Amino acid sequence: MSLLRGSLRKIALRPATRITLIVLLILVVLVYLGLAAVMRALPPDEGGAELEAIFGFPDAFGTLAALLLTFGGLAAAAWAGALAGGEWTWNTFRSAVARGSSRPGYVLWTLAAVALAALVGWLLVFAVGAGAAIAGGAIVGGPVGDPVAAADRLPLLVLAGWWAVSMEAAIGFAVAFIARSQIAGIAVVVALYFGEQFGSIIIPPDLLRYAPVTAANTLVSAAGGPPGTALLAPLAVTTGYLVIAAAAAGLVARRSEIS
Repeated sequence: MSLLRGSLRKIALRPATRITLIVLLILVVLVYLGLAAVMRALPPDEGGAELEAIFGFPDAFGTLAALLLTFGGLAAAAWAGALAGGEWTWNTFRSAVARGSSRPGYVLWTLAAVALAALVGWLLVFAVGAGAAIAGGAIVGGPVGDPVAAADRLPLLVLAGWWAVSMEAAIGFAVAFIARSQIAGIAVVVALYFGEQFGSIIIPPDLLRYAPVTAANTLVSAAGGPPGTALLAPLAVTTGYLVIAAAAAGLVARRSEIS
């Protein structure tokens, strides 16, 4: 647990953590304000379905989660990649090993700290996004709906979104740690995002659902859907990628030469 506490303290002090969170908060607010301005400019008889999906609760929670997964997944991968690459740049991994820490243990506890920090960030950004959606609905003048109506499904949606973001952060962390490059993690996740979008043209959906980004999106969509929607398959795929990323980073840490 000392490694976890130390990793959390280290993550909290890194400028990348604060910058990533601030950028996400500003981006979410600007997106909803921009959408509100666009919807308000439309004629009253147009955009009703879009207005309900974006600003009308409880459906707005699902739209918010999908939006945050796109922005937050990329941001989390970049942030985790910066943290992992910094382990080599700032020699924190070498210092921990020199003090007698287990190499795989150090990496796995750091990844656990990344996931916990991602949970705090996800909750904060989700709360601000929900507030921005309510404010946007008030600007447009449409029906805001009842945010409390989805109280039974909201915890599942929030947890699913956090787990999906944690998986993408784990991939970014593992790739950056293995490559010893802060850029490599975000580059791989961006490639996955665009690769899966273009791949959907030629790859059958039954195969594409096993891709990491598609599985993450499916997990969040299922969590925000009606009760009874299948969650186990995308949850298993998402968890599998997270475990593989953690295992790969731990294995490389164990076998790396440290000079």
